[in-house]
Amino acid sequence: MEELKIGIIGCDTSHVVAFTKLLNDENDPFHVKGGKVVAIYPSYSPDLHASFSRVEGFRKELIEKYKIEIVNSIEELIGKVDAVLLESVDGRRHLKEAEPVIKKRKPIFIDKPLAENYSNALKIYKMAEEYNCPVFSSSSLRFDYNITEVKNNSELGKIFGCDAFTPCYLEPTNPGLFWYGIHGVEILYTFMGKGCKKVYCEKNDNFHFVIGVWNDDRIGSVKGIRIGCFNYGATVFGEKKIIHVTYSTEIPIYGQLLKQIIKFFKTGKAPVEKEETLEIMKFIQYALISEKENRTVSLNELDCL
Repeated sequence: MEELKIGIIGCDTSHVVAFTKLLNDENDPFHVKGGKVVAIYPSYSPDLHASFSRVEGFRKELIEKYKIEIVNSIEELIGKVDAVLLESVDGRRHLKEAEPVIKKRKPIFIDKPLAENYSNALKIYKMAEEYNCPVFSSSSLRFDYNITEVKNNSELGKIFGCDAFTPCYLEPTNPGLFWYGIHGVEILYTFMGKGCKKVYCEKNDNFHFVIGVWNDDRIGSVKGIRIGCFNYGATVFGEKKIIHVTYSTEIPIYGQLLKQIIKFFKTGKAPVEKEETLEIMKFIQYALISEKENRTVSLNELDCL
């Protein structure tokens, strides 16, 4: 198939440079074939320090090192590309920025978080369904080499539980696990799949700890870390074996994710079904409610959203 022309929305995360290097630099040992970044709309959030403080540096690098064209609007970007990477670091922007892409039916990958809350995540997928537009969203940790190896390890047998862990920096504009703890939730769901029926959360300055109970009474958890040693991974409890895994520092997780994204762009089929992605958003929303109200939150409490 022909090489895809890829556009990027958002220029306020290191992902834009990392993704562009892996796609555009054929000399990179982990180069991903199938598409090239050709243009970017450098949006950012003026009220979010993690966004406005980084946009100019990333924008400059994309222009000077990779000769990427800067455009003045999302509409202009859409006219130049076959598919879109929505990389805005701020989930609050995702619904609005995805809308014109979805209405033009361009395949779109929306980087984590899909949105800053469950309600807007649901709106994105409803819009995608209305306009018959392929949408895919995921943390890169789901496709990490080591985590994938354990997921596919037949020695585990049936998976009975998983305790995932992740760095968990906080940002009030994308509260709770939406900002960074989503990586751990994505790892949890990689092994447990969908079907969580209730959630309980404990949170203090140093940690988040969220327990989920699944419909078949399996139990999984996410530990979000803000003190001491940081890492991503899980302990997976199988029928035949228990395996502890941490993410690969040798095989770039972004390259593993981009392989899935390119395949998605070309086929229109997301490697993670929308129901699971939406449940991840709901799980995080449950945890927020549990944290604030100090109680267990049941699955059906958000069905009205």
